[in-house]
Amino acid sequence: MADSAHDDVEMQDAGETQAQLDLEEFKKYLEADVDFDIPERGDLREGVIVEIRSHELLVNIGGKRDGIVPQSDLSKLDPEFVKGLQEGQTVDVVISKHPEDDGFYQLSMADALQQRDWITAQKMLDSGEISTHKVIGYNKGGLTVEYFNLRGFVPASHVMDMPRNLSEDQRRAELEGRIGDSMRLKVIEVDCKRRRLVMSQMLAEREYQTQQRERLLTTLKVGDTLTGEVRSLRPFGAFVDLGGADGLLHVSEIGWAPINHPREALQVGDKIEVQVIRLDPENQRIALSRKRLLPNPWDDIESRYQVGQVLPVTITRVVDFGAFAQIEPGVEGLVHISEVADISVAEPLRTVRPGDQVMAKVLRVSGRQQRIGLSIRQVQEATEPAESEE
Repeated sequence: MADSAHDDVEMQDAGETQAQLDLEEFKKYLEADVDFDIPERGDLREGVIVEIRSHELLVNIGGKRDGIVPQSDLSKLDPEFVKGLQEGQTVDVVISKHPEDDGFYQLSMADALQQRDWITAQKMLDSGEISTHKVIGYNKGGLTVEYFNLRGFVPASHVMDMPRNLSEDQRRAELEGRIGDSMRLKVIEVDCKRRRLVMSQMLAEREYQTQQRERLLTTLKVGDTLTGEVRSLRPFGAFVDLGGADGLLHVSEIGWAPINHPREALQVGDKIEVQVIRLDPENQRIALSRKRLLPNPWDDIESRYQVGQVLPVTITRVVDFGAFAQIEPGVEGLVHISEVADISVAEPLRTVRPGDQVMAKVLRVSGRQQRIGLSIRQVQEATEPAESEE
């Protein structure tokens, strides 16, 4: 029994001794400043410029580790950026080679910038953020763009307004014509190992349009006047870019003169002033008018046309109760059926057709009601006696 107790005491003493030895060993590691974080080739690190030499930089990358950024790497960077580097400045570097005889790591700032850009591209893919970049080239499949220190690729199927069914030469000319353009883009694929960065202008523009339309609909008011650019023409009207969001300018709101198609008054690319006349936030629609910002030809109509005046007019429409005739762009008068031809004519409306140019007499003028009454018959009756005397 006594022997058993003695063994327990010895085991306890041995355990305490081992624990003390372990603690002392751990202290030795701390005092020796053992480096557990040894840089590996390809690692991205932050470093501090220790010395700027004539053809290289000496950079401390932590602890007692220094590395060299050679001139061959610096030459890949923007000269203005290199010129602005200062001692004590923190910079990103990539470990290119482990120390050799000189004891210095070889570092690359150019690779570090690219690695940072890959990280940024991945973040933009995750967030769906839109950014603007410049087209610098093209190939058979699409466009290449400048993405900071990388090159991005925009497939032709993701390029806005890219015509279809083009010949090879036409496709090449279309893509080449976009070099130098800046375009909004959205990252859709990132593969750093394969150095593949794919972007889409189409998705970026769709999202940008939605964002801009939502923003405009929260700030616009009926009656606001804006300058927009005609983006496309349709038989029913023109779509006008108001700065990222489109509004519809109906064909009847383009001007005071009636037209059959918007192309009679507008061209794609025209900069025009428009007024907001309706807003539909729920359906994200904006209705515009250009006509309401133009001088209304009816405003001083009574000072320009008087009762009894005879003037040339052009028949525009024939209806059951008479014919409408244009006096000037935006101003039409009505020739009542009783004033179209002599009462003896069985079917007076058959005597006029749209496009006919005739003389008519002003019977009534009302600027407030925007109406002018005309007579063709009275002009004809006034000239007939003179003709018969001849």
